[in-house]
Order: sequence, then structure tokens, then C-alpha cells
Amino acid sequence: MADQRLERFFRENFPVIRAKCLRMLGSGEEAADVAQETFTRLCESGAVHLPPDARLRWLYAASTRLAIDVLRRRRLGRRLGVEPLERAPDDGGPAALEAPAPGRHADDLLAIAAEAPPEELEAAVLCRVDGLTQPEAAEVSGISERTVRRLLGRFDARLAALQGRAP
Repeated sequence: MADQRLERFFRENFPVIRAKCLRMLGSGEEAADVAQETFTRLCESGAVHLPPDARLRWLYAASTRLAIDVLRRRRLGRRLGVEPLERAPDDGGPAALEAPAPGRHADDLLAIAAEAPPEELEAAVLCRVDGLTQPEAAEVSGISERTVRRLLGRFDARLAALQGRAP
């Protein structure tokens, strides 16, 4: 019975986590990889035994952090002049996703990813990319709303500097 509940939780939430990662990464293949890694880590940790709501918060936070790691590796690769490896084209199967054109936030996020502290970047992703409210981001991150506001203020200052305007 517990295995069936976990399987249903996976079926219901994998597409949600994959879509969240797609918004961050703009790549269907990378989004699916990060979502899969998130669920693998869930199963390897004790978090698999959390109640469903707590488990979903854990997934959301973990997938955000893993996607941020991907963005940082991309940024580092670009700095070092390393081209990404060529991948086989999608076969159009269920894992294939159509990536949206990168938006302003995604481009700016990539530009800031290597410099911003992880907690600042996480707050920005949760609020600016995923559209969570500050209280929701605080709950997912396990920090106070005040800290979320402070981190977003710092992120906004970085973004303003990147875009060449005063904060």
C-alpha cells in the first residue's frame, strides 16, 4: 500500500517538478534529468517517509538547488570556453519537452548564477521564476519571510547592476 502511495505521489508530482526545472533551465532534457535526480535523492534520503505536503516542499527545495547547480556549471563552462557535449536528438518520447524561449528572467538568472550566494539565488528562483509568494518561498526554503525579503533585495540590486541601472 505504501509503495502505491509513493508511486502515485511520483506520477502526480514528477511533471510539476520537471516543469519547474524547465522554467529555470529552458532545456527539456536537463529539466527531466534534474527532476529525476531530485526524486532519486528523495528516495535515498529519509524524506521519502515525510507526509505528502512536507515531501513536496522537500522536492521543491531540492529541485531548485539542483537546477541552480546546473546553471552554475553552465556559467562556469562558458567562462572556461567549454562547449556543451552534443546530445542525441530527442526521440519524441514522453521525456521530450518543448523548451520555451529563454525569458528575460532566465537570461538574467544565468548571468548572476555564478556570483550570487546560493540562498539568494534560491529565493530569487522561488519568487521571481516560479512565482511563489514570499511566505511560500520562506516555507519551502525553511527560512523566515524577513530573510526572503532581504535576499530578494540583494538579488534585485545585483540584477539592477547587471542591467546597468541604479538599484
